[in-house]
Amino acid sequence: MIEVSILDGIAQSFFIYFGIIVVYNFIFGNTGVKNIVYSLILLLILSLIGIFLGDITSFFLALGMIIRERRKPKINYYHLNVFLMLLSSQIVVLALAAYFSRGLLYLFLDLHQIADLSTHSHLFTGVEIVTMCIIDLLALQFGHVMIKRYAGSLDISNDGEVNKHLFTILLAVFGSIELLLLISNFQGVTATIQLTLLLTFVLMLGLISWQALETTRVYILQKKVATEKLQNEQLDNYLKSVEHQYLELRKFKHDYKNLIASLNAQNDIGEIKDYLTDYTNSKAFKITLNDGSIARIQHLKNDTLRGLIVQKFFYAKQCDVKLNIEIGDTDFYLSHGVATAMRIVGNLLDNAIEQAILMADRAVTVAFNVIENTSEISISNSVGSDFDQHKLFETGYSTKGSNRGLGLANVQELVEQQHGFYMEIESTKGYVTMSLIITEDN
Repeated sequence: MIEVSILDGIAQSFFIYFGIIVVYNFIFGNTGVKNIVYSLILLLILSLIGIFLGDITSFFLALGMIIRERRKPKINYYHLNVFLMLLSSQIVVLALAAYFSRGLLYLFLDLHQIADLSTHSHLFTGVEIVTMCIIDLLALQFGHVMIKRYAGSLDISNDGEVNKHLFTILLAVFGSIELLLLISNFQGVTATIQLTLLLTFVLMLGLISWQALETTRVYILQKKVATEKLQNEQLDNYLKSVEHQYLELRKFKHDYKNLIASLNAQNDIGEIKDYLTDYTNSKAFKITLNDGSIARIQHLKNDTLRGLIVQKFFYAKQCDVKLNIEIGDTDFYLSHGVATAMRIVGNLLDNAIEQAILMADRAVTVAFNVIENTSEISISNSVGSDFDQHKLFETGYSTKGSNRGLGLANVQELVEQQHGFYMEIESTKGYVTMSLIITEDN
């Protein structure tokens, strides 16, 4: 071990964690004054703790980050993964910088023992910090090139399932690196052997990472193809719905012509009033007016989502269920997770419509709301007295009978897997409202 002064130790710890925090904040756009002040305080604390705990400081930093995420309503595994990658990389960079600095000083100062470096601790610390910064810059440049190469085919920021598995792998890698360095220090392993072990480990890790990267890229491409297929199916359903609306419009035009012709044939005002009263009370006239209310879906700016709502509107009509669509004057647009949102909303609407068939109140309401950076899709319908909110998302449970609850169980899984998706359930006085809440990243 090389004995360094307290000031050297503070400087060393400061630059180790400075790179991690700066890059992390830059990636996620945390550049506000509050975040800068918080980062400086955290850097100061880590620099002081690092003097006494050494390499173990990184372990407590990772543990604190995990605890911080777990306190949130939903763990953001993507943020944790980026942090663990930065932390693990910086630990390896620090070790490589230390070995390089030792070799450089041995060569130029003609030293023979590691203890001799303690007399040049200031110089050693300075060379180590400079070397670490150079390696960091080279690593950032390499990372930038890789991001540009895989930017179009490897975006997993919103894929909760992939990020959750990746978190387990990165946590194991971080623990392995920490364990390797700690055992080497406690057992007094020579620098040459320690460097050999570390380089071997890094090489193996690089090969495994490359293979995992290619596997993930293929998975993302397959998922993208599946999403496009689903969107094409929804678009096809939308076009069929438009065709259906066109036919309904032709029927209304035909009825309108018949109405005008009948009025022209009438001479008695009383008979004309009776005819108009009978016609406006007819089922055909009411259905035509109800069809016209769907025009408000023009505010849904996602074509596939709009097609889904049109499809469910006519499905509800076939089931003799009234689907009320509530959309404000503000355009409703989802910037991410559209395919997942469609699967969730589709499942919830199917369940609500099929439940409404069994109820006296055969109506379902779907509402779209936007508040700042949060979008909300709410679906309300009446339920029976045996409705149990706590069992709603259990596999097999359904308000429609046994073995019909797989759809709602899948909804819960989809919400948990998609970043920024949350589900709220509210039941009161024989009605239940399920709300899908989607937060947009700043």
